[in-house]
Amino acid sequence: MFKTIALSVVTLIGILLVAFVLVGRERSWVMIAGSPDRGPRDFSANLRSSTPNDALACSPGLCDNPDFEIAPVDDAPPVAIAQLSERLLGNDPLARRIDDRSDPARARFVTYSPLMRFPDMIHLQASPLPDGRTGLMAYSAAQLGKSDLGKNRARLEALFVMPPD
Repeated sequence: MFKTIALSVVTLIGILLVAFVLVGRERSWVMIAGSPDRGPRDFSANLRSSTPNDALACSPGLCDNPDFEIAPVDDAPPVAIAQLSERLLGNDPLARRIDDRSDPARARFVTYSPLMRFPDMIHLQASPLPDGRTGLMAYSAAQLGKSDLGKNRARLEALFVMPPD
């Protein structure tokens, strides 16, 4: 009896793994958990994940309790977002921009973990500051799981924290 149940469980797991590979890892996660894209992020709401699988970074005064602060830049918001988008795509070969680009001061990306293709969302926004500079806001969050082992924070740090010359 135990051998029959064990064999059935192993067979079922094998069938699921084959289906996962045949359908594709990214598409399988969409079928299981829905699209990782939940639309543009409202940074003013300052909502965070209830589990430690996200990261928030902002220029001073633009959001509450960021994981780290981002220095404002001298570029106009659309230029800042274009440069950050280019850097993100250069740093992460699995990232894809998914917003419709209708707001040049915002960008939204989905990226995937290398092996299992777990989806993560990345939101970028630039806003003019009273001093004429541009403030930046970034949020990165895993769609699945309770912990990302610091991956989302590391992603934002790689995007914003420049190595010393």
